[in-house]
Formats: sequence, structure tokens, C-alpha cells
Amino acid sequence: MANRKACYGSNKAFAADMKKMVNNPLLSDVQFVVGEERKQVFGHKSILSPRCEVFKAMFAQASDSKPKLENGAHVFVLSDTQPHIFLAVIEFIYTNRCYLDACNVTDVLTAAVEYGIEDLKKLCIDFFKSTLTVDTVCEALQAAISYNNSDLKKTCLGFVERNTLGVFKSRTFVEMSEESLSYILQSDKLKADESEVLNAVKEWCTVNAVITGQSMKDVARKVIGHVRFSLLDPEYLSLVEKENELKPFIPIRLLSEAWRSHALQDKDSNNPQLRPRAGTHPHDSLARKLARSQGCRTAED
Repeated sequence: MANRKACYGSNKAFAADMKKMVNNPLLSDVQFVVGEERKQVFGHKSILSPRCEVFKAMFAQASDSKPKLENGAHVFVLSDTQPHIFLAVIEFIYTNRCYLDACNVTDVLTAAVEYGIEDLKKLCIDFFKSTLTVDTVCEALQAAISYNNSDLKKTCLGFVERNTLGVFKSRTFVEMSEESLSYILQSDKLKADESEVLNAVKEWCTVNAVITGQSMKDVARKVIGHVRFSLLDPEYLSLVEKENELKPFIPIRLLSEAWRSHALQDKDSNNPQLRPRAGTHPHDSLARKLARSQGCRTAED
């Protein structure tokens, strides 16, 4: 008995055999009616219960008043669930395997959280981390923030910091929540000048104002304060101020504070509004351009 140890057979063979029971009416004692399509999905309590505490509790609470089929199987209606996502979860429970792609990983992760399936949740997080692109990182970050996964948040932010301008131009950037955008804007390592940061925020605000029917000012309220206006070249800051007079969405106090920091040449590194980012360009104001230009003419004369 001292030399006794657990020995396992082929995971692939086991998964292949168990796959045969997924949505199989054979010996089924529970049926789910899923989604608006009311798709019928057959299940087996003896498999679902030990693998998922949510299903275990669901079955335990089923009373005699719960709808039953002729064979005595309970019927559960899951109208808010997409059938293909539910089947992906069921397949993982049966086989310990699932197929993920960019189109389904967010919904599968949501379902994994809902059903308390930690192993499936981890697989989704790992998939996000290993497949990040400029078109997927915003969705991954959104998921990380929604489910408070610090590891995925850190990975996504690092990717954004290395590929800032590409992410700003991606189709999914404007779809981020204000919380996700604020998280990005607080980084000192963004490889973008503050003028590019402001333009990206302005585009995000414009699109979301149209979608929500709110004013630009209301949409920008919780994110605009993370733009570091003091890092803008005075010439560009002047243009921003003039544009804001025509279409106001930037609080006047933020512009006033930026002008004050320029006047005082304030460089307090403890103030996040004054800290340069990785992509901040050196100021090259119109006054300096004119001075250099005049110097060249003098030399030529």
C-alpha cells in the first residue's frame, strides 16, 4: 500500500468518450430550454452536479412543482443564455476541454464566472493573454476590469503601453467603458504625445455621445480629467482652448491649470498631471520656431 499512486490514462481519449454524452438524450434526467431560440439541451445530473456547484444547487432546489418531462426529468428555462455559449460550458464540464476564439471567449468567460467554474475562467483568461492584438486588447481589458482580474489587467495595460497608437486607432477602442479608458489614461508609459491622447479621448467621447444621446461634456466627465493638458505644447493648447469655446467639453479649470503650470514652469513629478508619458514630445512652441527662423535669416544676411 505504501507504493500506491494515482495513474491516469489518456486525457484525449477520456474527453472524446465524454463528448459523446454532451447534449445526448441517452440516460438524460434534466433538460434545459436555452435562449430566445428555446433550444433543447439534454443533461445528466450525475455529471453536472459534482462538476458545478451552481448546477448542484439548482437541482437540489428543484421541487415537484418544477416542470418535468414524461421520463421525470426536470426542465429549466435559461432564456438569457446563448445556446452556443451554454453548450461550450456544458462541453467543458463533461470533457474538461473547450474551444475558444476571439468571438466567443468573452461570453464563455462571463458564463464561467456565472456558473462558478474556475478552471474554465482560467482558460479564458489565459486565452486572452496569449492572443492579444490591437483589435482584441480593449475587450480583454474590459473583461479584466469587469471580473477584477489584476493579472489580465496588468498584461493588457502593458500591451497598450507598447502599442498605444495602434490601440487608439483600433475599432474596439471607442467601445470601451469609461472605467477601462480611465485605467489606460492613468499610465505614464503610453507611447503617445498628449495631443494624440487628447484626440483619442475626443474620438471616444464623440462616438459615445452619439450612442448614448448624451452631450460630449457629460460623456467626457469621468475621463477628461486624466488627460494631461499641461503636457501640451502652448501653441497646441491655445488651439484646443479655442475649439473648446465653440464646442465645450473640457472643463475650463483643466485648461486654466495647464496655463498656470506653463507660466510657472511647474515640473512637480508628484503631480500626475505634470508627469511626462513615454511618448511625450518636447515642447516646440511657435515662439521658438519663429526665433530659430529669424536666427537663420540673420545668419544668411
